Amino acid sequence: MKWYVTESLEINNKVTPEKEINIGAGFGPTGIPHIGTLCEIIRTGLVKEELTNLGRKNNFFLISDDLDPFRKIPSNVPNPEKLKDYLGLPVNKVPDPFGVFSSFSEMAETRLLELAKEYGIDCNIIKNSLAYKNGDYNDSIKLFLKNFTTINQICKESTGFLRQRTYNIIMPISEITGKVLEHIIITNVDPDNGEISYYIPSDEIVNKPGYEYGVELQELYQGEIFDQEQTISVLNGKSKLQWKADWSMRLLHRNIHFEMHGEDLIDSATVVRQIFSALNRSSPRLYKYGLFLDSSGKKISKSKGNGFSLQDAKSLLTREAIQVFLSKDPKKSTKFYIEQSPRLNDQVNVLKKNKKRLSFLKIARILKASNPITLLSAKKFIDLYLIDGEVISEEELTISYNYYLKTNKNRYAGLATGKERQYFSIITNLMKKEMSFNKEEVFKLIFDTYENIFPEKDSAQIWNLLYRGLYGDICGPRIKTWIELNDEKDIIDCFSNPYIQKKENDSQDNIDIKTNPSNSSIVINIDKNEELHMPKLFGKINFNQVKEKCQILSRELKKQSSSLIEALSEYQCKVVTEDEISRSVDILENIGENEAYFQEKIYGITSFLPLNQPIYASVCFGFIPSLMAENVCIRPPTAMHYHYKKFENVIDMSKISESFSVSYEEKELFLSRRVKITDAVIFTGTPENAVKVRKHFRKNTLFILNGAGHNPLVISKDADIDLAIESTKRVVLYNQGQDCAGPNSILVHSDIYDLFRDKLILSLKEIEGKVGSYSDYNNIVGPNSDVDHSIKIASLFKLNRSYCTYGGEINPIDGMIKPTVFEKPLVLGGNYKEFFAPVFFLQRYQGDQELADYFSHSNYSANAMYISLFGTSDYISHQLNKRLHLPDSILLNTDLHLEEHGYLPYGGQGPAASCLWHDGNRINGSTLPQRDIYQYLVEPYKG
Repeated sequence: MKWYVTESLEINNKVTPEKEINIGAGFGPTGIPHIGTLCEIIRTGLVKEELTNLGRKNNFFLISDDLDPFRKIPSNVPNPEKLKDYLGLPVNKVPDPFGVFSSFSEMAETRLLELAKEYGIDCNIIKNSLAYKNGDYNDSIKLFLKNFTTINQICKESTGFLRQRTYNIIMPISEITGKVLEHIIITNVDPDNGEISYYIPSDEIVNKPGYEYGVELQELYQGEIFDQEQTISVLNGKSKLQWKADWSMRLLHRNIHFEMHGEDLIDSATVVRQIFSALNRSSPRLYKYGLFLDSSGKKISKSKGNGFSLQDAKSLLTREAIQVFLSKDPKKSTKFYIEQSPRLNDQVNVLKKNKKRLSFLKIARILKASNPITLLSAKKFIDLYLIDGEVISEEELTISYNYYLKTNKNRYAGLATGKERQYFSIITNLMKKEMSFNKEEVFKLIFDTYENIFPEKDSAQIWNLLYRGLYGDICGPRIKTWIELNDEKDIIDCFSNPYIQKKENDSQDNIDIKTNPSNSSIVINIDKNEELHMPKLFGKINFNQVKEKCQILSRELKKQSSSLIEALSEYQCKVVTEDEISRSVDILENIGENEAYFQEKIYGITSFLPLNQPIYASVCFGFIPSLMAENVCIRPPTAMHYHYKKFENVIDMSKISESFSVSYEEKELFLSRRVKITDAVIFTGTPENAVKVRKHFRKNTLFILNGAGHNPLVISKDADIDLAIESTKRVVLYNQGQDCAGPNSILVHSDIYDLFRDKLILSLKEIEGKVGSYSDYNNIVGPNSDVDHSIKIASLFKLNRSYCTYGGEINPIDGMIKPTVFEKPLVLGGNYKEFFAPVFFLQRYQGDQELADYFSHSNYSANAMYISLFGTSDYISHQLNKRLHLPDSILLNTDLHLEEHGYLPYGGQGPAASCLWHDGNRINGSTLPQRDIYQYLVEPYKG
């Protein structure tokens, strides 16, 4: 039984026979409607049709949420920059970017309804803006106001902590700017009169779609009244309900019995049911369907324009194909993208068992190989391949030709030189002068001209040139056949406008890159239009007090060494804790090296600690910064919380520095408490996670990223092998490989490769007895701090299994990953993956060219950090790109663990390895929090 038949029977049985059945669907007209929108109303239409077949009178309400704020400019509309001034307004007040309709929402509604009409869908469209304005919802809004506390809490709890700060189910529509005010604080509710009192907190920070940084409300809502209570009516279109409350309200108002929703709205549907329960009403039947995904598995989006548009559906799919596709069980997410069109169209013929029809897949292959210029020439090419009575209708031809045009836009080849373009120009001029040329003469002309222009070339090379110029490809149909089947006018047009080879940077954005002389970093100017806010300074720093506090903590660390080892004995090896203590003491006792940076205090610093080195990271990213600020709070990662509390029980840094504190709150709650009071963020982790965190803070917040580097070891043919092996073991095995300084590749010259490998594996075998539980203080390698990370590592081991020559053991129960050696010759490709595990990835190289290939690879530059060179290398010393590696990032016959000091800058030129963000600029280069805070937040504004 079809899914819609089952649903219709359920609805029929639930609703008493004398009542009309109401079914609904909603869509947001904030972008060009896509196939997912159409599919929802077609599917709802199937349910309506089945209810009618059951003899039930029913209504299908299609709601356009055109009063919703215009939050984000779609990327698939013309002149998107012209819509910037309309952000925040109701969608029905935003102009149509195509200049046809009175508003953006009307454009989207019309496009959807035209196609719905073609598919015979009978529905009543309701514009929310009119329903609100006409007072249709007034009684329902008053009901929600009477139950405001309960309903508001239900909706608020379904959002994140950051959103909750300014969340309310009522969104006033400003009489000053016309914007929908999504971020307010409601102070009073008057259900009888349909009024609320509220104010806009000027200094509250929110993050909006399309904004790269957090923005204060006084900037977002320029022109509004701030921090002053106002009382307004929320009836007759003077306000709008937030999405979840609005959905509940309109379902209630129209007594909807059935409505579908995507699986991305499961949480919203749960809220709807909770609201109906709170109001003692029966919830409608809400049917979840799987999402439509593009070819990469991402949700189809109106704003991005990925996947099918409605125009694509109309021009590339038969009506029967869509109906067959939608009649299947819709509960699972389904990939639905343009390249599927021929297969979906063919499904209809399979069901009809029509063997005489030429398949769409076959037609697509024919047209791709033939490169027809027009629909007529496409028909001629197809006729060449018809066999056994195969037929093709005009609709099938048109749809197939549309598919060919849609999928053959991006050409990767073309004419590369001026001489090649001259060749096509000469042929064009000769053909235009001699319009009497027959096809045979044109073919001869092409060859004769080639011999005249390129006498030095083999005549067989003409085909490659013609393919590139005519087809934008390196292959194609036979030129003679192509000329025979296309009209002379079209042939001339193709020679007149040949494909030109794109330059590599043609498609890249123009980014203003310049050198920052202060630290030889790269500055990328992102946006200079936003007003900058000057940070406040909070008084002079007494450096004698700084040194005193550092000495107190240093003495405490040394004194509590045994207790600290015990406290972290379930988290890391004894040798790691000892090393952390040593490193921490080093920076504390040498803080005088950074005295110049301790001038004046800023207010707030927020630090996100890494998953490793809790003691050292706390000192570098928490304690030292707390001596430069009034309010410093660090957050250890969740997996470390239990162990960090044990560490904190031994040494409480807040007792030494009153500015220092630790938070164990959920990350989003922690963020919500810190965004308003933070001048600098210190973040250790992946660049992807850094972007997610950074977007919540103001643009002028200094954001310091300590990411992950490649840090390769290069062992040249004249290296001291024993010294190189000791360094290799030190940087790979430290903290069981959980360190951003760990090398992704160990590049060993061919002349000494075998000896190096044999000695390394022998050395690893000698320490096999020191691999195991942290409870044994003799062990130097233990389980991964994140047990689940072992599962991720297993997939990487699987990919590289053919290169494994030692180890390879993983225990996903306790997270134990034993030291492992992979051997992959560099000629087969460099390793740019970070294992975050005790992995020795050996790569044999023959000479400088292979090194050049490794370091110039596109996957290297973003994570360029340090190179440890053992022996000598002309390439590393003299030819390596200086923008990738400054001289101090190349370590000679030593490694990062021996050279790193917390009072020195750390990192590389790769933005994923280390960088800063400040005032819209990304500054690539090494970081040192005390230096960076002084340089960007103190020095420009002091005195």
